[in-house]
Formats: sequence, structure tokens, C-alpha cells
Amino acid sequence: MSEWFYAKDGQQNGPVAKEQLVELLRNGTLTPQDMVWTSSMSDWQPAANVPELAGGGAAAVAAGVPEVLEPSNPYAVSEGALAGAAAVQDHQVGIGAIVPGSEPIDVIACLKRGFDLTVRNFGTVLLIGLVYFAVSFVSSVIFGLIDGMLGFGGTSQEFQSSAGSASAEFQSNGPVSTLAGGVLSVFLSLGLARAGLNIVSGKPATVGMLFGEGDKLLKAIGASILFGVAVVVGLILLVVPGIYIALRYGQFLNAIVDRDLGIMESFQYSSELTTNNRILLLLLWLLSVGVVIAGCLALGVGLLFAYPVMWLMWLVAYRWMQFGSRAVMDQPGTQIPMLAAND
Repeated sequence: MSEWFYAKDGQQNGPVAKEQLVELLRNGTLTPQDMVWTSSMSDWQPAANVPELAGGGAAAVAAGVPEVLEPSNPYAVSEGALAGAAAVQDHQVGIGAIVPGSEPIDVIACLKRGFDLTVRNFGTVLLIGLVYFAVSFVSSVIFGLIDGMLGFGGTSQEFQSSAGSASAEFQSNGPVSTLAGGVLSVFLSLGLARAGLNIVSGKPATVGMLFGEGDKLLKAIGASILFGVAVVVGLILLVVPGIYIALRYGQFLNAIVDRDLGIMESFQYSSELTTNNRILLLLLWLLSVGVVIAGCLALGVGLLFAYPVMWLMWLVAYRWMQFGSRAVMDQPGTQIPMLAAND
């Protein structure tokens, strides 16, 4: 007798017999859109796409669940499902992607997954974070010294060495610091997104990835400028429009890294991806603030853990908007993320 697993509300359940799974579909506990898996399948699939469960799907439709499969043809799909599949193909989201907005994110599940991934990959995450902050700090000092040497004014900073003390003038907000620092920040953010997306998807992540997305830098800079201007203008216009713009289009950088999209394409992708999720993303942001506050309360040392949790839970949310609750689940009996099979 084959063993089946199913996912409901971001939680993985099973094993159960096929008959039990069919009964869950018949009584409406599961819908045809919920994910199921058994050992004969290479990846998790919506119950509607599994021929062995077609009877359960048909009964679920009779119980009031929106129709996905025709009882007479287990391989036929409704027009709505075909439209969703076409939308997914147009955006090249990948195998197993959901129709944008069809499965809103679970904020708590994203937090838990971010925590679990941080625990599992803490050494890698810590090393990437340390290199990120080290490069950012050293470069800010260098850019500040250049500003001082070019005569843009500055503050006297004393450095102590074995040969004695020396002073140099620099300021962090000179033109070199502002422009070069901004470019470097975008560059490192691209690499950070790549490493984090790999962790969430169960793929290798290395420090070298911080410096491996240079080919996307120009469009990322352009998109960041447009996004920043739009948010600032929105905040000036009674605040709420700025928050809305940030929530709707804020996934543009992940889209550039993940899908290699252009500037306007990345904004369009973010807009569609965040459908039915914008209020939940606001809640996720508030939860992020709570995580950071908790890290500060732990004598500041907790920030070494809080920041990675916050970073990864946002990338989990991004993957959830693409692939649904599979983003927070592992392959049955392992600690390998389910999305690892989604190459």
C-alpha cells in the first residue's frame, strides 16, 4: 500500500493511505489545489493533477469546491486553470508554480521557515553576513577618505598603529561616498538575494555569490532609482500611497536576480506576484520589526540571528508567492527543501 503526504495551510501531513486522501478530498478537508506527494512522483503536485485522485477531486467539486478536473477526463483542466498555466508560462516562473495570488502567504509559516533555515545554515549565513558587512564598512571608509582627499570637507579621524597615530579627513556623505557607496550597496544586494534564494530553494550558497551578479547591476540600479523615487513621492502624498507602492513593487530586485528580468518587467512581475498578498506583506514587515527588536533585547548579540531570520523569511515569502506552501516544506523524511527539485 502506497503512502501519501499532503500539505494544508503550510503544514506537511502524512503518511496516509490513498483511500484516506480521497476521503479528505470528498469531504472538502482538502481542495484540488492542495499539494500531494507519493514515492512514485518526482515532485509535489496539486491533487487536481494526480489521475489516481481524480475521483476524490470530482467529489470535492460536487461538495462545492471550484471545478478543476472533468470527471470523464482526469487530464482535462478548466479554462481558469489553463489561463493560470498560460500566465505562469509567460513569466517563466517554473514547474509547479501557482497562479499569482491564488495561495496567499502564511506570515507565521514564513517566519518559522526563516528560523529553521537559519538554524540549518547558520555557518554559511553568518559567513556571508560577515563578509557583506566587512566589505560595506571597509568600502565606506575608503570612499570617505577619497572624498576628504578631493577637498569635500570632512571629519578628522585618528587611526592608531604600531608606528604611532595618524589622522585623515573623510566624510561619509560626500559625492564619492554617496554614488560609489550606493552602487556597491545595490551590487551586494543582488548577490545577497542570490545566496538567500538558493538557501530557500535548497541549493548551494557561497560567499562568492555576493560578487556574482554584476551582469544585472545596471538594470538593478535603474530599477532601484525608479522605485526609490516612486516610494518617496508616495510617502509625500499622505504616506499611504508610498506604502502601497513599496508593497506592490518591492519584489523587483528578487525578480531581477531570480528571473533576470528587465526594469519594467521586474516591476510588472512584482505587481502580479503580490496580488492578494499586499496586506500580508505589511504584516510580514511588522513582524520583521518585532524580530529585530527581540534581537536587540538579547543584548544586541541576538541580532546575529535576528537579521538572518528576517532576511530569509522575506525570501521564503517571495518563493511562497511563486510556488505556494511548498516554499516552507521539505521533501518527506528529509531536510531537503521541496523546491530543490524545481530546477
